[in-house]
Amino acid sequence: MIYEMRIYYTVPGQLNKLNDRFANHTMGFFNKHGIGMLGFWTDLIGISNRLTYILSYDNMGDREAKWDAFQADKGWQEVRSETEKDGALVASVENSFLSLTPYSPQPKVTGALQELRTYHAIPGKISALHDRFANMTIGMFDKHGIDSVGYWTAAVGTSNQLVYMIGYPNMGHRERAVDNMIADPEWQKAYYASERDGPILRYTEGVILKPTSYSPR
Repeated sequence: MIYEMRIYYTVPGQLNKLNDRFANHTMGFFNKHGIGMLGFWTDLIGISNRLTYILSYDNMGDREAKWDAFQADKGWQEVRSETEKDGALVASVENSFLSLTPYSPQPKVTGALQELRTYHAIPGKISALHDRFANMTIGMFDKHGIDSVGYWTAAVGTSNQLVYMIGYPNMGHRERAVDNMIADPEWQKAYYASERDGPILRYTEGVILKPTSYSPR
């Protein structure tokens, strides 16, 4: 299974129109062409004009065939033309292709909020990072009430990244859960043991996301 994460940066003031198009049209065409949909999000804390969503396919060949059919669909072309008659809705697009790690659960969105994080490992340390997540971190997340949505590596491109998504019922729960995990002696012992040969991470990125009203559940 291949996952495609797409990030749309809208023209200022056009995010609501883009969300309307997804809710009323785009998702229907995705379904028509057999494109899997994990979820759709806007930033709760982050950039105000951004839509992030994750699609799924059997493999890259499946993605190529289905995406090309979607783009060529006359109905979709008419919808896009009509919704953009007063100007474009999207200023720029980023996309990346992801593969599940062996330790990832089958991705399923849970909770009212999600946190999307990207960890950039120090060169040569990505295996140590995966070991820490597989053998320690996920268990600690579960212990402290943090839902694991999915864990991925890049299917194409950078090889030293771990992309993952976790979920919470609300921001207060997130604050308590993260603080409790950091203070947990079991986690501290495991964390320092995993870095006995030096740091694993170069830097991290993260954003707090809220599912759109039309996002699958």
